[in-house]
Amino acid sequence: MRRKPDTELIVLARRGSTAAVDVLFDRYWTFAWRAAYAVTADRALADDAGQEAIERAFSSLHRFDETRPFGPWLKRIVVNRAIDHLRRRRLEVVHDEETTFHAWSLGDTADEEIRLWAVSDAVASLGAAKRVVIVLHYWLDLPLDEIAGVLGLPVGTVASRLARAKAELRTALEDLRVG
Repeated sequence: MRRKPDTELIVLARRGSTAAVDVLFDRYWTFAWRAAYAVTADRALADDAGQEAIERAFSSLHRFDETRPFGPWLKRIVVNRAIDHLRRRRLEVVHDEETTFHAWSLGDTADEEIRLWAVSDAVASLGAAKRVVIVLHYWLDLPLDEIAGVLGLPVGTVASRLARAKAELRTALEDLRVG
């Protein structure tokens, strides 16, 4: 069962196969959690958003178009749930040592690892509104118009937040090189 492609698993899950659902869950849980964590920078919120997104996706499999890839469809659901959780917290995400996120694997060299950690910390230090735009655009590969739709903002506002966030990141990372 584990070697079956997503499309076959989805068809089986629609027919009530709990084994197919288990395989899909195992295949996509880490992906969903990391996407939620990248948006929220909070482990508990990522747990909740990832779990709710998986539940919502699995209960909506009857609406999924199996000619399209499952991962991007699930990612959209995860991102929406994560943003909903942030909205409930009024975008006041606390940044401390435990909420700093490092959502990728470490690089091949020590310099690469240090660079990745520095970028991650710089992104985590942004305000929630700017961090969400950076994460959605650069880490989750959403175009500006889709980010605007997900956040319920005009495209110009998203572009402005993205530009300001990039400027803050550039400054923060330049300060690290100088310091």
